[in-house]
Amino acid sequence: MTKISEAITSLKNGNFVLIHDDDGREDEVDMVVSSNNISPEHIATMRKDAGGLICTAISKEIATKLGLPFIYDVLNIFGTTNQTISSINSNSSPYGDRPSFSVTLNHINTYTGITDRDRALTISSLANICNDLSDYQKDQKTTIEKFRSNFRTPGHVPILISSKGLLNERKGHTEMSIFLTKIANMTNITTICEMLDPHSYKALSYKDAVKYANDNNLVIIEAKDLITYAESFEKQR
Repeated sequence: MTKISEAITSLKNGNFVLIHDDDGREDEVDMVVSSNNISPEHIATMRKDAGGLICTAISKEIATKLGLPFIYDVLNIFGTTNQTISSINSNSSPYGDRPSFSVTLNHINTYTGITDRDRALTISSLANICNDLSDYQKDQKTTIEKFRSNFRTPGHVPILISSKGLLNERKGHTEMSIFLTKIANMTNITTICEMLDPHSYKALSYKDAVKYANDNNLVIIEAKDLITYAESFEKQR
């Protein structure tokens, strides 16, 4: 609980939190930051120190309001007339989960969309949209129209959608990061990136991730602790 409290404080302060997935699942560590606090410096740090795919995760509720689908649902429809897409879309991951990927986005004011400044602009602008959707004093239709007119796809920021039941339904980094924002009473949008090892060409080991956290004064938490906390959190509701 102490580590989780520290993680919540770090997120609220705009700092990174490291989350280690279960050993029996991906066994990877992701860097996580609240998208409300995203800056070009955050993107550069994830790009250089983590090295994985920089994605932005949102809750299923927000995705539904924005009309954003899981990409496998889109491909299922296209697969009805394309055997190749139908076949490769039905292949599951080694740990059995369906991917949480949705579409990829660029803000309309970006140029290529890939620079640290461009990606930060896309993510922060999406965070503003999500904030407005979470504020019931704001007109929801106006916010949705603003989203539709200010973003384009495909782009350079992959969007991830959490499962509706979060950790009760799927135990990925998408759900873990969104669950953290939920218990922190923050808008349910995070930016995450897998930490990779440039020497072994594999995922960064947990041991090395702990060293990175200690060297950079960051909090690192375990999936099992978040899952245990989520179970008690739901019982108390």
